[in-house]
Amino acid sequence: MSAPAWAVGPGRPSLRAQRLVADGAVVALLLGWLLASRSGLPDSIAPDPGRVLPMAVRLFVEPDLARHTYASLLRVLVAVAAAVVLGTAVMVAARFVHLSRILVAGRLLPLLNAFPTVGWAILAVVWFGINDVAVVVVMIAILLPFTMVHVWSGLLGLDEELYEMTKSFTRGRLRRLRLLVLPALLPEIVASARVSYGVGWKVGLFVEVFGVTTGLGYLMSYARTVFDTVLLYAAIVAVIALVFAFDWLVFARLERRLTRHRTDAAPPAAARTA
Repeated sequence: MSAPAWAVGPGRPSLRAQRLVADGAVVALLLGWLLASRSGLPDSIAPDPGRVLPMAVRLFVEPDLARHTYASLLRVLVAVAAAVVLGTAVMVAARFVHLSRILVAGRLLPLLNAFPTVGWAILAVVWFGINDVAVVVVMIAILLPFTMVHVWSGLLGLDEELYEMTKSFTRGRLRRLRLLVLPALLPEIVASARVSYGVGWKVGLFVEVFGVTTGLGYLMSYARTVFDTVLLYAAIVAVIALVFAFDWLVFARLERRLTRHRTDAAPPAAARTA
């Protein structure tokens, strides 16, 4: 796996040294957890990782437990996809429909940023009841500002001269949007999805505690009520594994591919200064 650009360069430690430090920190954390569990501390504080990790695996493979894991994952993925699509559409409209620019960027975005998560959760339960729709709606409402901020930043950096030049080739706004604007926004869209995915888990687990009967948030709440600390820790480990796996296997690879594509497509420095 290639290294990210920010991790390597003159005057910086080698990539091997950085990985050694990172992996060593993880090993030290696990070792500290193991020692704490064997030092006489009660299970309510430090359960044995030898019991927690197998339980975390069961959350992915055992049907009665796995349904909670994949229910939460599906909610997060649906909410992230909806927030990215909706946020991108709203900000693109605000950028090119000048009448709505202040409304969206100056009023709607600050409002969504300021609206409390608890407020969305209570309103969603009142509007939709205690079900999957309510959970997903709350997640979308919380994730929208992340997409909107990233996309707006990309739109502000759009090459105006290039966009104006494309008008001489086609008058179709949708064609210019499809061939120029959206490809230029792809890095910001992927970055917003990457941030939203991690935040989505935090929001989703919180909202699931409000009363749905599936999901890792529900499982954590249940484990707390029956004092099953092993199950509680296992659910936390499962969430961390899902966030790391998607970040490494999906978002990091997409960002590297987009960065490489931009680098390959950029003209040489001599051509730019000629």
